[in-house]
Amino acid sequence: MTVIDGSLTALLMTRGLFLTRERSDAAGIVYVCVDDGPPGGYPVGYVVPSRTGSWFAYARARAGRVFACDQVDAGLTGIEAAVRAVLDHARYGDVLYALARERESGDAYTVELHWELAAWLASLSAPRGISRLGARKVRLTGPAVAYLRGLPQRLGCHVDAQDRIWLAGRP
Repeated sequence: MTVIDGSLTALLMTRGLFLTRERSDAAGIVYVCVDDGPPGGYPVGYVVPSRTGSWFAYARARAGRVFACDQVDAGLTGIEAAVRAVLDHARYGDVLYALARERESGDAYTVELHWELAAWLASLSAPRGISRLGARKVRLTGPAVAYLRGLPQRLGCHVDAQDRIWLAGRP
């Protein structure tokens, strides 16, 4: 496996992802996978080197599409930049949601937010498991939190490694 820097390794770990190389492929495709139980994981993106030395990044940018990735960047200078491009676009919250539902422990989280953010979060059509408890409080089930963990940071709504929910750039 290609060596990557420590900050990228930590980012992959906090997002519940790992890298794996296609063994039979001479092109050196590296997959970004979520651990879904079976060996090899569930691919949510991949990076491919070109003959000129640059890299292409592909990510599962539209959740719900099984094993379908879109090109999200090209002409990148190294594998680290390509993997970061995958992380910036990959949506795999639906995979994490399904895994959390399988082993659901009944965990629930209560969050106190500004009333506008609470209303917005409770109005989301996906994931199921978010309900408004009052003017400023929202309840999230474990699978709902897992779903938010699988969203790219650039969307402005995600859960980070410290289990903080980020909305509109604020934890």
